[in-house]
Amino acid sequence: MADEQVVEQPEVVTEEPVVDTQATEEQRPHPLEPKGPRFEEVYGQMKDYRREVEQLRAEKAAWNVQQQRQQQPQAPQYIDPRVLQASIDQGRMTPMEAADILSKQNAQIAATQTTMQAVQYQTLAGKLQSAKVEVDEYISKNPALRDNSSQDFQRVAEEAFRLSDDMGLPVTDLRVQRAALRAAYGSLGKMQSQQQSREQSRSASIPPVDTRAGGGPVRGQAQSSDPFKDIDPQYVEFWKRRGYTQEQMIEEAKYIPKGRKVRQGAGIRER
Repeated sequence: MADEQVVEQPEVVTEEPVVDTQATEEQRPHPLEPKGPRFEEVYGQMKDYRREVEQLRAEKAAWNVQQQRQQQPQAPQYIDPRVLQASIDQGRMTPMEAADILSKQNAQIAATQTTMQAVQYQTLAGKLQSAKVEVDEYISKNPALRDNSSQDFQRVAEEAFRLSDDMGLPVTDLRVQRAALRAAYGSLGKMQSQQQSREQSRSASIPPVDTRAGGGPVRGQAQSSDPFKDIDPQYVEFWKRRGYTQEQMIEEAKYIPKGRKVRQGAGIRER
């Protein structure tokens, strides 16, 4: 057998591409820059946190709505007796079952109405108590309001009857009386301020008296601090019958000329 000629195949040399590692590193983003690995990780955690927060907010809102619904008395579901009768006629319910449903329904309606009336009564009682406290404060600052014949009482009474008609409430309602007092005198703070101003004016109009032990009045000073010393006693009696307070009588006395007497048979006219 002839010697076979072996043909050697040329060796194929595959050149690996040269990678420029420096250029690749320059193209990669910094870990903290957008699209960087650390940035993407932190951004993903932030989005997860936001989703959890929104979910918690939604759950809290739903819970609040549920609590409000539970606190408010729910009106019972009413079933028309005609519907129950139709169910009896169709054989889907016995008369005893229908009667039981109606009995429970009526009891539930009565209980709900009682609860609502109790809530309304409690609210009204709180408003009346608040009005009473304020009315008592007005009266304590002006005792003449206790006298039905006094000018102050008549003034407030006129306001009370007018407001009673406007508000649709009886004149004895404390809310009507409070509104009448506010209309007549303003707020309690304003009323107190006016009283303090009158008191200061009264004090300033009374001359000082020497109260030193063993010493008589200083020359040029009044011997008495009586603000009605120069006023006809009939004026004072008239003011007392009208229910004036001491401060109101002193204020009125300023407008009576000193030494003026009430003529016999002549009445005292109000200013």
